[in-house]
Amino acid sequence: MDKITELEKENIKIKGENAELKQGIDELKKELEFKKNRKFQEKCILIAQILLNEEPIVEYRPSFMEGLELDAFFQRHRITLEVQGAQHRHHHTSWYKDIKKLEDIVNRDRKNDAYVKIM
Repeated sequence: MDKITELEKENIKIKGENAELKQGIDELKKELEFKKNRKFQEKCILIAQILLNEEPIVEYRPSFMEGLELDAFFQRHRITLEVQGAQHRHHHTSWYKDIKKLEDIVNRDRKNDAYVKIM
């Protein structure tokens, strides 16, 4: 009986360690996806900068947008740039714990779009 109890305790310990490792892997996946999206965003801004021959304001937060942010704003041309990765359109558990977070992002994107149209 002691051996069974000992094995059950060991099994519980291993399950806990596995859960921690899975959580760590999920965090690393999120970080990698963020870095890929960030690199893509930086490339898009650079391309627009070269085409427009203008230095953008990066991570632009005009006061009328109530804290929302645009990836880049080219003031002289009055052009905004917003790069949206797949996490803005698809629910994936490594990005969001629940669908509500995706809905929040989609709603923020819609607000951004509305504000940009009045700029």
